[in-house]
Amino acid sequence: MSLRIGQIGTDGHQNMVLNGISQIEGATLVACAKGHDGDTLDKVRNHSSFTPTTQVYDNFVDMLQNEDLDLVSICRPYHLNAEASIAAAEKGLDIVSEKPIATELSDLDAIEQAVKKNNVRLTAMFGMRLSPAFRAAKQAVQEGLIGTPLLATGQKSYKFGSRAEFYKKRETYGGSIPWVAIHAIDYARWVAGLEYTQVAALHGNLNHPDYPGCEDHGGILLKFENGGTAMINLDYLRPTTATTHGDDRLRVAGSEGIVEVTDCGTRTHLIREGEEPRDLPLAEAEDFLVNLYDERMGKSQHIVGPGEAVRVTRICLLAREAADKNQILSL
Repeated sequence: MSLRIGQIGTDGHQNMVLNGISQIEGATLVACAKGHDGDTLDKVRNHSSFTPTTQVYDNFVDMLQNEDLDLVSICRPYHLNAEASIAAAEKGLDIVSEKPIATELSDLDAIEQAVKKNNVRLTAMFGMRLSPAFRAAKQAVQEGLIGTPLLATGQKSYKFGSRAEFYKKRETYGGSIPWVAIHAIDYARWVAGLEYTQVAALHGNLNHPDYPGCEDHGGILLKFENGGTAMINLDYLRPTTATTHGDDRLRVAGSEGIVEVTDCGTRTHLIREGEEPRDLPLAEAEDFLVNLYDERMGKSQHIVGPGEAVRVTRICLLAREAADKNQILSL
């Protein structure tokens, strides 16, 4: 079975799709299109999946019109992702979108409607769900090793580094809750196996005045459906001397124990009453595109379930609104 892929843009984690092409028999990068006028597409041109037959387009509309595709990967400046996703859905194509899949609730509603109308599969680049450490934590919760999850605390901390111009304005960036905190909001929910029902948040920019639209710190407080609590912190304050770009953490405390993802997301530790604390074994890392392809082939479910890309994005956009308005919002 072939898998004909189109890539739109290079602002994000396009390698989550491109890296898997060589691992799937019959998968090809048929075409790529600029995500915006200044996009050179060098990140695609220099990737091993790019071949002499890969077609290059100045805009995605022409690519969608002219090419016979099965799936598109979308990595545009974040406020432009929704436009391309809707166009792809109208062509009947499955979609892998960089997150956030939309930066405004109205655009998110339009994506949801287009996906349902055209019966296509939409997933978002929540690749941390495939991280061995987070998968081990989820398995521990599913096996009842911590009892009932009651409290989750998650962290996303990044170096600021060099950021594109579109990060400077909220209108083009979308905010750090939908771009940075979305990972921790997602994996806390996913590992705990619980839905959120309320959200409150704070965010601000105190250390990067040249990027006023890019919050460099923030915190989100969420209520789980079982009455439990989740707390997420985010920052762009990680020193340049740190050995890793990010520091991802998660702690889920339950009625019978605690499971923690530590060491920048590489270690999973379990503490249970009456047992010696121990590190949990970690499985091999799994490729995102291969995982999605296995669902297409009927072998297994994709790591991001149908509807979850929209649901998690909606939570994040409402968390951003809660921070802007200093309110507690229902989800």
